[in-house]
Parts: sequence; structure tokens; C-alpha cells
Amino acid sequence: MGNGEKHLRKELGILGVTAITAGIVIGAGVFIVTGIAAKYAGAWTWVSYAIGAVPVILVGLSTVMLNLMYPVEGGESYVYPTRIVNNYAGFLSGWAMWLALIGPVAITAKAFIMYVNALPGLETKLNIVVGGVVVTIVFFMINWIGIKTVKIIQNILFLFMVGGLLIYIILGLPHLNIEYITMPSPKGFSGIWKGASLLIFAYAGLTLAADLGEEAKDPAKTISWGIALGIIIPAILYIASAFVSTGVIPWKEFASSNAPYATVASKYMGAFGVTFIIVVAWAAILSSHNAEQTVGARILFGTSRDKILPKIFASINRFGVPGNALILTAAVAIFLIISGTIQLVAEIVVAMFLYNWIITHIAVLMAPKTQPELFKNAPMKLNGWKAIFPIAGIIISVALLIYQGPKALIYSAVWLAIGSIFYFVGYFSKKEEVDKLINEWPRDRYY
Repeated sequence: MGNGEKHLRKELGILGVTAITAGIVIGAGVFIVTGIAAKYAGAWTWVSYAIGAVPVILVGLSTVMLNLMYPVEGGESYVYPTRIVNNYAGFLSGWAMWLALIGPVAITAKAFIMYVNALPGLETKLNIVVGGVVVTIVFFMINWIGIKTVKIIQNILFLFMVGGLLIYIILGLPHLNIEYITMPSPKGFSGIWKGASLLIFAYAGLTLAADLGEEAKDPAKTISWGIALGIIIPAILYIASAFVSTGVIPWKEFASSNAPYATVASKYMGAFGVTFIIVVAWAAILSSHNAEQTVGARILFGTSRDKILPKIFASINRFGVPGNALILTAAVAIFLIISGTIQLVAEIVVAMFLYNWIITHIAVLMAPKTQPELFKNAPMKLNGWKAIFPIAGIIISVALLIYQGPKALIYSAVWLAIGSIFYFVGYFSKKEEVDKLINEWPRDRYY
């Protein structure tokens, strides 16, 4: 578990796990990509959100089954794929997911400053790059001093964000206009499907509760509920808020606004509505940022324990945090903020998540053969007729992956190629030791 008294600490209950996993994505989902999707789906953006929830529910089922087999840190991203599917494919899954968390860390840091600058009446605008770096450092310090502190901050931000969005939805319902609601999709069903493919970004990360397996109290119960609630709560908020937004104002006005939710809120809450929704956006964005640093560090930590990557990233500080993994995660995010390469990373984030989802479903189908004892003792099994769920998940995820377009796929291939170099150099430099660590799983050091 670590050296001496240094070990991961079981501090997370159901609320903490739900707040971290759901908090990762709600900021990006509501306040960044909904308006973009509306350009394709129009008033039917809420249907795109509903369609986008389907592959997430399917991968959630697969992740819950794997977690019930054996809760472990970095489980969904790295450990389950390496132990059940293939060492190389599993390593690339962890490598992909690490970048898929670092990119949003940088994006949310800058997005927070942009929303601060959007405050009405603010005369002096903050420098977005400098402000983004400061935000990253502040939340690095919060993460450094322990998962308990992360949990407290995350719970406050998450509950405030959920409450604020519920107020936005409830107060907006009396102002719905049937004419706006029934406007046809500008591009027909293909536009709704395109919207769904874009909104996968809004759901990406909702199964990452399984990467916190060793820091959860009663992990089989806590992680399973965290995944379930982490999917249900954002899906309801996404669908309902999109329905209200394109029902209060015409979808064209919503899609063309730089701050679409603030534009909608101003229609029925006046000038106060703009400030109100901006403050809710702050909570949502910071909730995402905090959780992304937390889980990103755990993914690198979990990927490093087999010594393919330098073992220094598998060390734990005196607060029970994978400190070096957290340092590198924050440092790369700061590099992206300063260098201005965030857009390139953003284009491959969804592709990285979809690759991980495909590997997760394959792991569920292979588990009875490659891990028969763990599978036998799991209280939930997706075999027999229930295998249709992971099979459907693979088909849908592959279709959505292809739909991301050649640019995102090429960038993804480049990142995976870089990961392949690290894998082959690290693996073949100490092949016997790595094989021993992987083949002896499960073991006490993973629980």
C-alpha cells in the first residue's frame, strides 16, 4: 500500500463518490457544449442528451460489475483492462484516460476565469492564462492535503451546483413556449444524432468512480451507488435544462449566445438571472476541475504500480495522496494552459473515453474466462442473455467513435502511439518483474 504509514485512506462515502464523478462533467456538459449541440439538434437538444445517456448507462452497468468483482484504485481505466483483456490494450486505456482528465483540468481552469470576466459590471478583466494557472495551483494544494479535504470541497460545490440548476429548471417551466418547443430540428434526425455524439463529452467521466476503489468506504456498495447516481443526476439535469432552455427562447438564439444559460435566465429572472447562473457555473466548473485533478492523479498512480511507468508516480505522500502523480497531472495541465494547445486536446477527449468504454465492455465479456474466481464471486454478472448489454455498448461506442471524425481519430492515434513507446520501453526493460506484478493480481497491495 505504501511505505510505512503512507497509504491511501478510505474517506469517501456515497455522496463523496457521487459528487466527484458527477461533478467531473456537469460543468462542461451544461455550460460549454449544450449550445454547440443546439446548432445541430435545435429544440430537440434534450433528445440528443437522452440518446447520449444510453451508451453511458451501458458502460455504467459494465463498470459496476467489474467493481463488484474487485474494487481497486485506477480500476476502470487501467487495472481491469490489463488483468482481464490484455496488458498492452489495458495500458493504453490508462494512458488515454489520463490525458482525457488532464485536458479538462486545463479547460475548466480557463473557463472559470472566462465566467468571472462575464460578471455584469466588472470593469477590470482577469488574464485568462494567469488566472487559469492560479486556479490549477489552488486546487492542486487542496488535493495535496488529502482526499478528505477534496471530499468536503467537492460536496459543497456539487450540492450548490445541483440546487442552482434545479432552480433554473423549475423557475423556467412556466415560461415555456410551445412554438419554440415544437420547432423542427434544423438537420432532421441526423442533426439530433450529431448532437448526441457531441454531448458524449458532457457524459464522459461518469464511470470514473471505479478509479477510487481503495479510497471508498465499503467500496462494493459505495462505488456502485456512486456510478448509478453519477449517471442519473447529470442525465436528468442535462435533459431537463436543455428542454427548458430551448423552450424559453428560440433554439437559434440559444445556440448563438456566448453564455446561453445566462441568456435564458435573463428572460425570466431579469438582470439577477445573469449573475445567478454565472455563480452556478462557477460551482459547476470548479467542481469539474477539482474532481478531474483528483481522478487524473489516481489514474496515473494506478497505471504506475506495475512499474511500466516510473515507480516514482506510485508513491504516496503523508496525507495519503499519490503526490508525484498529482504533481505531474497539474504540471501538464498548466503547460496546456500556457501553451494554448487545449483545443487540440479537447478534440480527442471524447475519443479517449470511447476507447476506454469499448475496452471496459470487452473486459466484462472476457471476465468469466480470464478471471473465473473473481467472476464467480461477483454478486452481479453480465453473462448469458445479459451479455447483450456490453455487446450493445461496444456497437454504440464504436459507432460514436467513428462519428468523431478523422481529425480527432488521427490525434488520438498519435497520443496512443506515444503511449505505446512508453509501454514497450518500460515493459521490456523489466519484463519479468512487470509480468510477475500483473500475473499475481489480485493481491493485498491492491486493496
